[in-house]
Amino acid sequence: MRSSFISVMLSLCASSAFADTSSLQIIIEVAPTRAEKGTATLDFAHKQEITLQRPRSFQRNAHTDLPQLKCDGIQPQIGSYGTTMSCSKLQWTVTFQSTRQTPRAIADQQNLYSPQGWWSLIEWSDIPRVRGISNMKVCGKLVGNEQDMTCSPLPEKSDPPLILTWGKAAKVLTTNATTLTLFKDDPTDALNEDHIPVLQRQIEYLQKVLNTEKIAPNKIDLIWVAINKELGQTAGAAGKQAFLANFAVTDGIATDDSIAKLHWVSAHELFHLLAPEPYPLWISESLAQYYGYKSLESAGLTSETPMEQWQNFKEHYPYAATGLYEAHNKVTRENNSSYYPLFYIKGAAFWQAVDQELQKAGTSLDKIVPQIEPAGLNHATLSPATIDLLKTTLSQKVVSTLQQQYLH
Repeated sequence: MRSSFISVMLSLCASSAFADTSSLQIIIEVAPTRAEKGTATLDFAHKQEITLQRPRSFQRNAHTDLPQLKCDGIQPQIGSYGTTMSCSKLQWTVTFQSTRQTPRAIADQQNLYSPQGWWSLIEWSDIPRVRGISNMKVCGKLVGNEQDMTCSPLPEKSDPPLILTWGKAAKVLTTNATTLTLFKDDPTDALNEDHIPVLQRQIEYLQKVLNTEKIAPNKIDLIWVAINKELGQTAGAAGKQAFLANFAVTDGIATDDSIAKLHWVSAHELFHLLAPEPYPLWISESLAQYYGYKSLESAGLTSETPMEQWQNFKEHYPYAATGLYEAHNKVTRENNSSYYPLFYIKGAAFWQAVDQELQKAGTSLDKIVPQIEPAGLNHATLSPATIDLLKTTLSQKVVSTLQQQYLH
């Protein structure tokens, strides 16, 4: 799952005019006749003193240049963020990459345009904040279509990035309190309508497991983009209530394996978006990975199991003997990403092993997922209450064996 995108720059000295502004909107207009260029506009009720703040970036410490702004139709003489200007309207150009001409755009986290009639904007490096304004929305629309505008709040800096997608959707699914809008770029129709009910069954299953039928987020966007398998790169990009994913095609055809992988990856991200509480990193990634797999079973798809993947992976992975607790600390405290794959492979295998033991005892992991918790949000270890919960169903010997094999 991660890529780069486009922008607005804005900022404000705290003024009484802004104090009266409930929400400011950055509106990005696009036209099918000029699909790879859009115009971003920020309108104020009156001329304001505006100070632009540097946008978030995908790569840490990346340098971000100011775009060419127009302040009331004139290019202002400012060269960096943090400079104040006086405007009633700001405008700039937003660039989108065609999914057909730039097949790796998802991995690079760039703004996307699909010839099938949709646009997707990613926040990184493109949407600066406005000093003094905490309540901002970003909206996308087609030129001349004033009634049909898609908007999302600009996330907090600690949240995943904004991914805003608008235009022609392939399908809108409503499951309990969640509305999922699916966009796809699939020039050969490799994915047919049969894949929509599969996705719906996955969502329903995950909501039931997480016990979030009534409290799940009310809007999720999912974007599927075909990519030639010969390029050897399928990727994803996760944002605030949105996710993009490639699926591999060969001669325009998606294989059963690539379809299963797409649904696995999509469910992994949906688990993150639906989970009501944040988990420490290894727990979050490993549970999402295992339930991405398990949702395939509920939807009638087959794939290699996490335990099968782990058996193959550990033969050549240099850190295979490292326990998940230590791997978590290596990644989070020492910033050593070499251990990150263990969360997906060894972590998912751990939960499958736990699930199998629980099923032998007449229950399943599904029934206790909402009760799984860490010793603390910044702790790698499972809480004593979680370990005790497992021991009440399984023997202490079984739990200790699982801990030694996977956690320690």
